Amino acid sequence: MLKLADFSSGYRKGFMALNGVSLDVAANEIACIVGSNGSGKTTLLRSIMGQIPFASGEIEFTGNSLIGLPTYQIVRQGMVLVPEGRGTFPSLTVRENLQMGAYTLPRGEQQACLDREMDRFPVLRERANSRAGMLSGGQQQMLAIARAMMSNPRLLLLDEPSQGLAPILMDQIFALISDLKSSNVTILLVEQDVGRALEISDRGFVLEKGRITRSDKASTLLNDAYVREAFLGLQ
Repeated sequence: MLKLADFSSGYRKGFMALNGVSLDVAANEIACIVGSNGSGKTTLLRSIMGQIPFASGEIEFTGNSLIGLPTYQIVRQGMVLVPEGRGTFPSLTVRENLQMGAYTLPRGEQQACLDREMDRFPVLRERANSRAGMLSGGQQQMLAIARAMMSNPRLLLLDEPSQGLAPILMDQIFALISDLKSSNVTILLVEQDVGRALEISDRGFVLEKGRITRSDKASTLLNDAYVREAFLGLQ
């Protein structure tokens, strides 16, 4: 579904944040990208969405090149990013935030999607008229994911969805990510909790200093000696 081949990008010419990244994400799987802070994980997701200047290589989604496309056209092709920090609109209500996620859909489909996401997240139905800024951190993360799902994406990019959440809320978010796979949504996940990310993923990629250094089945990486020592603190 998503394929990057020898892909490089950076914020300034001559200063590449990503160097020759190659990876592929198959339809209806959860793939995760793990690595230390500053390794380029967020930059990779933003580059896929066309938010970081392209330098070289190839990037394809469902067989179509994304090179040179603005972000809104990439969204229209069925890819959406839930950014680090959630990115909700605090002054808008929960309902208004969700409606913002459906701007690419015909008006006749928007209500059905709104009902579906409120069924998926009952707490959002209860808080539908509350301003997003009044929600807890966990509720805001649910809102951010629900808003992304409003556009019926084929590929969902998640950037650090458990960041800043209490353990019990982290459990809910990881359970939700696993459940989304059953909705025929392919997921590419960047997550600080390497162990949990690999546990719920089908495949994993290790990103270090802007390069993919390891890729394999997630279960294999979870038992890889280097991954266990470098990211899980285990011998």
